[in-house]
Amino acid sequence: MHLQPLRDAPFGAVASGLDCASIDAASIEAVRDALHRDQIVVVPDQGHLTPQQEVTFYRTVYPEGTSVWRDQRANPWERFKVEQGNQAGTYQIPSEPGVLVLGKGQIDHYGLNVMLGGDRAAYGAASGSQVLGGGVMQWHIDGAFYGHAPGCYTQMRCIEAPEGEGHWLDYVGDGNPLWCPPGATAFASGRVAYKSMNDQQREQCLNSLVHYLPKPFETTYQLKNSENGLRVVDAKSETLYKMGREAPGAPFSDPDTQRYPLVWTCPDTGCQALMPQPRCLAFLEIEQQGRRDRLGITKSRMLIESLMLPGVSSNQVYVHDWKEGDLVIWNNRSVWHSATGHLASESRRVMHLTAFNANEPPKCSS
Repeated sequence: MHLQPLRDAPFGAVASGLDCASIDAASIEAVRDALHRDQIVVVPDQGHLTPQQEVTFYRTVYPEGTSVWRDQRANPWERFKVEQGNQAGTYQIPSEPGVLVLGKGQIDHYGLNVMLGGDRAAYGAASGSQVLGGGVMQWHIDGAFYGHAPGCYTQMRCIEAPEGEGHWLDYVGDGNPLWCPPGATAFASGRVAYKSMNDQQREQCLNSLVHYLPKPFETTYQLKNSENGLRVVDAKSETLYKMGREAPGAPFSDPDTQRYPLVWTCPDTGCQALMPQPRCLAFLEIEQQGRRDRLGITKSRMLIESLMLPGVSSNQVYVHDWKEGDLVIWNNRSVWHSATGHLASESRRVMHLTAFNANEPPKCSS
């Protein structure tokens, strides 16, 4: 195996000469080191893997993972989607529930004869993406953010890449658009966002906590995203905020609600990253002028948006142009990602996703 930096990318590495079906201990350690140092590892030419081999590789890299994140039998949000008719059109492989199949198009695949993508209105639309809530982008971290801590790594493998033309996305509105091949996934680094802050912002963020909503995805699933994908658009809450009537956040009685530091520290490298999950947050608890303050939900969302914005400028984003057989694994505790949409109506896209919940919550060390 040979690791080298991704070409023309702000971060990430590519592992050549690696077979994920028969990887040795030294290579596994090298992949783990690269995930902590480079944040993303791309492994090409893995089209021969079975779903079981995919999960075995992931579990070898991440033996600390506890349970399948997007388990449609156990995850409250996934169960909710299935009960609503599975409009997103995602399915676990019956013989290997550690793999979720997602994408677009009719498949007959490892016991699944289904339509991927379902009837999600924004999927493939020129003005939207296949992400929850529509909009151009949705920057996020993987995880339930309810009952379980978000996992350390996420893995995706491309089974069938879409054809067609790419498109430019000027999602920030700064005149520096991002080129996105069809069906691409965009990645941004929370480390970049953290380094972009001034000293006062860093100190405040290091002492800030994010309180997450009870059953957050069910609470927000009908809300749209801002064009930049960094903020949930909630007209009712924003009206109260503009009127000066927004109430400060209050702790929840639900024991499964989550509360995490705003800045997460990699235990192996010591690198710090700004890591909120914008769609799930309820409010920020910040320290200012020697006291702890709980902000309202809209004020919290707007502050998070402003802090994340430098990390998603087009020159700081890595866009992965999926090729059949690509396996990409990334550090879910330092990287945000987003679908980029714009698939043509006749396009097909078949992807495998593997991600497990964590045993330990992320930590912050100032």
